[in-house]
Amino acid sequence: MPPFLRETALQAYLQVTWRHRQSLTRRFSARKSFPGAILFYHRVADHSPNHWSITNKNFLRHLDWLQQHFEFVSLDDTVAAQKLGERERPSVHITFDDGYAENMSFALPELIRRGIPTTYFVTTRFVEEQIPFPHDVANGCPLSTNTIDDIRCLADAGVVIGAHSQTHIDFGQPLSPTVLRAEIVDVRKKLQDWTGQSIDYFAFPFGLPSNIVQSAIDVVFEAGYKAFVSAAGGFNFPGDDHRHLQRIHADPGMAALINWLTFDPRKTMRPSPICYTFSEPISDPPPNPEIVSR
Repeated sequence: MPPFLRETALQAYLQVTWRHRQSLTRRFSARKSFPGAILFYHRVADHSPNHWSITNKNFLRHLDWLQQHFEFVSLDDTVAAQKLGERERPSVHITFDDGYAENMSFALPELIRRGIPTTYFVTTRFVEEQIPFPHDVANGCPLSTNTIDDIRCLADAGVVIGAHSQTHIDFGQPLSPTVLRAEIVDVRKKLQDWTGQSIDYFAFPFGLPSNIVQSAIDVVFEAGYKAFVSAAGGFNFPGDDHRHLQRIHADPGMAALINWLTFDPRKTMRPSPICYTFSEPISDPPPNPEIVSR
């Protein structure tokens, strides 16, 4: 569907379901059970548009609207509310995946200027070797990636750095224990060495149910991460498992964002599509002794 028609259809659907959304909001407020929203972006830039980019102007519109209607929180805050089983106000957290150089020009300085908690999930090989992402090469438009110095500067400015694998691999394919360790465990140590931060969150590349398997989830927690994040679209309801945080794709337009975050009745009833088990309860990991202070 063309973007204009999609925006028009979503606006019409929003109007039809508005009373139901207000009823849900009152219910969440009375029960202190507001779902937590986590948005994910990839690249904010005005040139070379693609399906994983948003313009500076549209990103600014997102932030302005979100600041009017939501409390910005950290991933740690989101996890805490999941454990407590309560969330008194609608909340949102901003994340980025991959590591595009253009994000340093406008988006990240604006987030830092506004004091908005942000998590930046980094794919280390492309940052370290300064090579474009395969999906950009396949799209016929290789784009610049962040540098290690960029990642350090972000960490120093208060941006939380997360892991997004070494090579943006699809974890849904058969992978050896050696590869899983390189893509999950070794990446955590490398990012901790770069930033001096504890790297507590892992974002699965692609992030759909078919890209997340039990063997990889096991390694995520063996490595000491607090939680993993997916990208299939979903809210985080208080009391749900805090070890898996669901995220919503921040589409370039406003209609899809508003439709999600004003509690589309269809989406608030959607269960988590990621199924996993633990052989034994996992408590919070102890402080990591491998963190190197810079």
